[in-house]
Amino acid sequence: TVACARCHDHKFDPITARDYYALAGIFDNSKAGLSSIAPREVAATFDAAQKAIKEQEKKIKAAGTNDATKSQVPELKAELERLKKAAPPAYPKAHLLADHGSKDMPVASRGDLRKPGEPAPRRFLQIVAGENPPHFKDGSGRRQLTARVIVNRVWQNHFGQAPARTPGNFGVIGEKPTHPELLDWLAATFVENGWSLKKLHRLILLSSTWQMSSRYSADAFAKDGENRLLWRMNPRRLEVESWRDSLLAVTGELDRTLGGPPTDKILESNRRTLYGKVSRNGDRFLSDEFLRLFDFPAPRVTSEQRTASTVPQQHLFMMNSAFMADRAKALAGRDYRLTDVSGKVVEGVLA
Repeated sequence: TVACARCHDHKFDPITARDYYALAGIFDNSKAGLSSIAPREVAATFDAAQKAIKEQEKKIKAAGTNDATKSQVPELKAELERLKKAAPPAYPKAHLLADHGSKDMPVASRGDLRKPGEPAPRRFLQIVAGENPPHFKDGSGRRQLTARVIVNRVWQNHFGQAPARTPGNFGVIGEKPTHPELLDWLAATFVENGWSLKKLHRLILLSSTWQMSSRYSADAFAKDGENRLLWRMNPRRLEVESWRDSLLAVTGELDRTLGGPPTDKILESNRRTLYGKVSRNGDRFLSDEFLRLFDFPAPRVTSEQRTASTVPQQHLFMMNSAFMADRAKALAGRDYRLTDVSGKVVEGVLA
């Protein structure tokens, strides 16, 4: 929402072009990369095999340029083929954002990067941090960004709505927080606790606000029908990951194994839904098609919060899909233990 500050001081929000490049410098020093999600010994074995292959390729190249060693090339190539066949498959990796430098970005004249001006020290917005905000010198500076956005989104995850209900826009044209003092206190406490998300979750979940009943009150509803003041807990629909996992848990099929590679056919797997593979370049996998049907956000764009849609395709999936039919069969054949009216345990199968 502040993109126009790239060329000039913002017209609506008190953000200058210098502030814009102070923040842009943080992301200019960040880059996308890959990180192993395999056990360390698995990655080490693969890397060692690939190193041996590269060294063998160098030997072949060196031997082919020397008349005295050309006769060794066939034997070296045979060894190369053996190494390739013996090499383990590539281990799974995950995308991440990592620091790429620590240089300040120059202010571009009229937004033209070919016309750099004075460097803008990486720091936070002056309207929030004061006239002389501290200069971010630790890597790219991403770790020193504001805590209010983080705690706002964590609260949103637990309650369905955040104190600032436009989580991607804290500016003038965004919606004002329902509880600004609460948001500030949570942010300050978050920083004081060493930026620990675990402690933040614990703080929220142990609060009386989180533990409120969803019971309806006519008097409270008359005063605050949207429940902006949190006089009760809002009933919430389960997200797709949770309800799919719940189905598998009820039928006794859920595979709770931790770690390992993702699957692009999540409906054919009993693993937790978080192990479903999604594509950043369109719906390429069967997992994409299923997740998007139930409001999973598109991974190729930034999504501040999920939509909550109710469409016929969702109902048809519940009634007719092979996945739901398989769950019904598994539930019908599962062993169970119930008690009759006298308290006696009755065992059997639902079938």
